[in-house]
Amino acid sequence: MPENAQLQQLLQENEEVFMETLFRTYFSFVCKTIYRIVQDNATAEDLAQDVFIKIWNRRSELHQVYFKAYLQRAGINMALDHLDKNKRKGVHMPIEEYMEPVQAAPAGQSLQQTTRHIQQAIDKLPEKCREIFILSRYEEMSYREIAATLKISVKTVENQMITALKKLRVSLQDYLQIFILFLAGSAIYPLLLQF
Repeated sequence: MPENAQLQQLLQENEEVFMETLFRTYFSFVCKTIYRIVQDNATAEDLAQDVFIKIWNRRSELHQVYFKAYLQRAGINMALDHLDKNKRKGVHMPIEEYMEPVQAAPAGQSLQQTTRHIQQAIDKLPEKCREIFILSRYEEMSYREIAATLKISVKTVENQMITALKKLRVSLQDYLQIFILFLAGSAIYPLLLQF
């Protein structure tokens, strides 16, 4: 993966090579970032392409930019704008209308169902809490990196994470008590320990 300084140099020397390198390096990263919000692969890929088109159109303004954080922020903004536009068009229903409530699960429930319940609880978080939680837990960004990416204070990030974790603990309380032993060996267990 090219360093940020190398990308800046490519931008100065050859814009086409810069764009090709940026796209090859970060397209899947931007898709993944967008997918975590829109939950649809085709939409995520389309929106990621739009992000790179906007980058190309604004290439003259990209001096002194840390590209990974910039692309992540652009992807998040593109995804949130997409959800907002669909909501205004009446396409996007409130999440509570199409997701079953999180409740205690029977003993035979699968890991896939467990993961779905956790994702539903995350999806129900307030927008800013959800965004910060995703950046922290899924994108593995530090609070300082999140603050820089979102242009907010580290204290705000901390407060939003505290709020997110409290809400998730309440949402998943009964459910987690049943499955904590089952999940001990799964990939989800480290995430659950954060609650």
